[in-house]
Amino acid sequence: MATSYRTIPETKTFEFTVSGKVTSEDFDALAGPMADFVEKHGKIRLLEIIEDFQGFDPMMLWKGMKFDIKIIPHITHCAVVSDMGWISPLTKAAGAFMATKLRTFDLEELDAARAWLAEA
Repeated sequence: MATSYRTIPETKTFEFTVSGKVTSEDFDALAGPMADFVEKHGKIRLLEIIEDFQGFDPMMLWKGMKFDIKIIPHITHCAVVSDMGWISPLTKAAGAFMATKLRTFDLEELDAARAWLAEA
């Protein structure tokens, strides 16, 4: 499996990890629980840990875009954690079009990312 997740209700944080190629099944395994978490908590914080990204199943592109349009307004803060050099500039560019407060961190700064979200 290329993805996993956990929730931290105390800080309204949904945390997920990506490693490898993300399949449509991986997306579904995250999207349902994330939508349920938003339904329960309203505004949430998101922690994305990208250990290794080898692309995604093109079949999930359209449903991924529809899901993002629905979920992004409910995310107040997002921390993206990765050592992949191209992730940070791409994340910052995407952040320019969102009201979400967005920060990037290296993998060794995972605890700092969690602390930033907890204090938000």
